[in-house]
Amino acid sequence: MEKKKNIDYRFKILYAIGMILVVNGHAYGGISILEDWFHFNGSHLALFTFSSGYFYKSSSEKSVNKYVLKKIKTLIIPLYIYNIIYGLIVLASRAKGFAIGGDFTPYNIFVAPITNGHQFGYNLGGWYIIPLFMVEIFNVLFRKLLNKLHNNISEWFFFITSLLLGITGNQLACIGYYNDLWLVLVRMLYFVPFYALGILYKKKLEQIDRKIPSFYYFSFVFAAKLVVIYLCGKSPAYVPSWCKNFNNGPIMPIIVGFLGIALWLRIAIILTPAIGKSKWVNIIADNTYSIMINQFLGFMIVKTLYAILYKYNIAFSNFDWNSYKTSLFWFYEPRHLKQTLIMYTVFGLTIPIILQKIINNLKKAFTLCHKHKLKKKIY
Repeated sequence: MEKKKNIDYRFKILYAIGMILVVNGHAYGGISILEDWFHFNGSHLALFTFSSGYFYKSSSEKSVNKYVLKKIKTLIIPLYIYNIIYGLIVLASRAKGFAIGGDFTPYNIFVAPITNGHQFGYNLGGWYIIPLFMVEIFNVLFRKLLNKLHNNISEWFFFITSLLLGITGNQLACIGYYNDLWLVLVRMLYFVPFYALGILYKKKLEQIDRKIPSFYYFSFVFAAKLVVIYLCGKSPAYVPSWCKNFNNGPIMPIIVGFLGIALWLRIAIILTPAIGKSKWVNIIADNTYSIMINQFLGFMIVKTLYAILYKYNIAFSNFDWNSYKTSLFWFYEPRHLKQTLIMYTVFGLTIPIILQKIINNLKKAFTLCHKHKLKKKIY
């Protein structure tokens, strides 16, 4: 009998929260979740990186080549497949007057996913895959190298080193090194401390965290964030995709990310008994890759539905056809109601999930067909 997987439902909720924050942030609204205190920019991707670090296994250092190949298979190959598909979609849409996305060129197909990630527009959420991959590879190589030099290096040493690397990367961005290959480097360095925090939390901090009552925990987190807001003059937001707006110095983006992780991690822990095993929470958590890549496809489907209804005078008014075809970040709001933006968040989550279910079913069908042919051939 197969062993049952030991599922950590805290992180299922954390992944779901992070994904909702990402999609809702790209849709410019629909749901306001403590946004005046913890702006989604600066914490949502830190959550994913922290969670990836938490699930890092030291055993990976025993077979680095196998680890790297696994990451290429699960992260990089799907990224490039999607990139080619969206490039073809952009190419085909030109005939209908759409001007969203770049040209279908070798550079945009093979190089831009690494240096930019926004080449075809619709799949721009995929920019995060490359720095995440780089952080994971750097982490395993760095640990293997140092563990060869010394068998018992403290986890705190790895964390402090990662923290210093993150500060260095942010400082480079602060002084203008965020173009071309510099962007590739500073993106990766920005995420290094959050990944290291995930590992440190699992090995050292988790046992301490469990002992702190939620009242004191939240009091500290909100007090610390209030100090940050006071010093910055507002709730700071950072956009790690471009690393251009680190206006409050190299340390503040890391502090903001840490506080966002602390907030949502404790909320996830509290919610675990109530919704940890929820089918809807888990379906979002299990499809984060597809949602990250395909959320804008969901947005465009909403816009297209509005366009059809407007074209045939069924409903709505003042639909901007030019913005619909030229601006990825234009969102039609019926009657100018911000609350209607939730439709984009809903479709941005559900369409990628449906798409992934179709892909999974096709894979199953292909595997079964291949096995059937193989058995027939053997027989």
